[in-house]
Amino acid sequence: MWREKVSQISKIREKRNRKLNLPANESELSRSRKSVVEKFGEDVLPQQYYEYLQTVNGIEFNGLKVYGINQIFLDSKPINHVDSFFDVNETWETIKDEDKLIFFGDSDIAWYCYNVSKKSFVELDKPSGEHMESFYDFDTMLESAFSSALS
Repeated sequence: MWREKVSQISKIREKRNRKLNLPANESELSRSRKSVVEKFGEDVLPQQYYEYLQTVNGIEFNGLKVYGINQIFLDSKPINHVDSFFDVNETWETIKDEDKLIFFGDSDIAWYCYNVSKKSFVELDKPSGEHMESFYDFDTMLESAFSSALS
């Protein structure tokens, strides 16, 4: 389960006197959800992503980045700067091609996304955008991403 992977990453970072970002609180999540609805017309993010944010608000480890909430929605500055969901999705809009993609994370060699058109979570090759793997849900995709970063 991905929560165990986050715990492993936290222990590795603590050995280096570094901490993970705190979880997002309910008011921060609420402000972020409102902005998602304004941008996409509906809340297109899976509940599992919000659960991830309630565990750690963004993480960067060993080349993997899983995006957090935009700083304008936060009550206080995060411990670590991590790319925000909104900023990154604006940046990666140019690679979307014919499929509508929502980006949740990336590594040196992959993007982790939700393909809205095909209703599936996917890993895409970076930079080609070629399909590498499909996942049953957000949790499975996150587990795979963390496993790769820890190996």
